Amino acid sequence: MASVLSAATATDQGPVRENNQDACLADGILYAVADGFGARGHHASATALKTLSAGFAAAPDRDGLLEAVQQANLRVFELLGDEPTVSGTTLTAVAVFEPGQGGPLVVNIGDSPLYRIRDGHMEQLTDDHSVAGELVRMGEITRHEARWHPQRHLLTRALGIGPHIGPDVFGIDCGPGDRLLISSDGLFAAADEALIVDAATSPDPQVAVRRLVEVANDAGGSDNTTVVVIDLG
Repeated sequence: MASVLSAATATDQGPVRENNQDACLADGILYAVADGFGARGHHASATALKTLSAGFAAAPDRDGLLEAVQQANLRVFELLGDEPTVSGTTLTAVAVFEPGQGGPLVVNIGDSPLYRIRDGHMEQLTDDHSVAGELVRMGEITRHEARWHPQRHLLTRALGIGPHIGPDVFGIDCGPGDRLLISSDGLFAAADEALIVDAATSPDPQVAVRRLVEVANDAGGSDNTTVVVIDLG
């Protein structure tokens, strides 16, 4: 099992969007990306991560993480009031617990993907909770085809759209030398996959996150881009 060796984050509005609805968190062993949507999406993502951080700080274990995610959902749901179906946020969080606590744990709702980078290869560990993601799981389209599907942005699950949520919760196989990458879906809006992999495998995490944002913006930057890179030792 692994512990955190180093980490880096970057978030960028991009050249097209009027504001940045993404938010990211790197706090001790807890890392997360939230991608807000709708008119109050930037409030939703910021509130989600603020609530998540505070809740986890009060109970920094597996049950505490799950409870903090539920608290984040309720807080965002209350914040949105009568707009819960038109605004909300994704949330992908990783807590890098030690082996005695069961190892790293992921909580995911929405379509902000988590990747493991090992020996130069990127593998998506999360499922996208979107119409296109459902078609991938049904075997009707490939993950690559999902990137260009006209319904790729239609979420089937998200934070804040109801008082109760059903996030995916799972442990991950990772060890020393592995890198984890959490991103908003803006990273993959138009950028070539080979360029993403090349940037994501830059040895220095700070260089990697900067290059990933540049790759997204160079490809048009049609969405906000947020990335979190975690190197395990």
